[in-house]
Amino acid sequence: MANAVIIYGPPGSGKGTQAELLERKYGYIHFDTGRFIEGLLRSPQAETDPVLMREKKLFDSGILCTPSWVLSITKDEATRIARSGFSIVFSGSPRTMYEAFGDEKTGGLLATLVDMYRKENVSVVQLEVRDETSMKRNSGRLVCSVCGLPKLESVALPHCPLCAAPMRTRSLDNPEVIKVRLKEYRERTYPIVEGMRKENFNIITVDGEPLPYKVFESVTKGLKLTK
Repeated sequence: MANAVIIYGPPGSGKGTQAELLERKYGYIHFDTGRFIEGLLRSPQAETDPVLMREKKLFDSGILCTPSWVLSITKDEATRIARSGFSIVFSGSPRTMYEAFGDEKTGGLLATLVDMYRKENVSVVQLEVRDETSMKRNSGRLVCSVCGLPKLESVALPHCPLCAAPMRTRSLDNPEVIKVRLKEYRERTYPIVEGMRKENFNIITVDGEPLPYKVFESVTKGLKLTK
């Protein structure tokens, strides 16, 4: 049975890494909302489209993009993936209460996931790291300019180990923007986990401080994946 996993945690907690590991080992489709949005906002269309121009200003400043716009994107993609029969993993999305739960007029992403996968097959992994860890990991982070693969802090590589493209620094990863992102996470994203807990979704809390493979062991144990 296909299922849906949402991985939450502050910037630098390893959400994307854990989602990629689930994709590679267990065949999940990793829908990286941030990467998907960044691709849209770096496209030639973003130079002339007023909506994309508006969202680009928010994105580059560290402020979350407009929830209604993000919700529309994520619901469409989740539905497409579910109808194809695949499990899906989100890294850090939905990011606001509105994106998660919607309102009286619009259903949120969680309603779509419940419809597509059933509630018992929707889980949240909450990665916990200290603020100091978040700042350290993000301030020194490089990602591949083509495939987006991040470079581990302990490995000095000028090019991506997967596709050999040059590494780059994301606009999100300067110290002042990271502070904004941490504040946004606490005020707008973390309450979603509490809201899902009240609605009896499966919530798994994992220490995100160890090396990624150790964290992954805890994630797979919590999700009861045995393959």
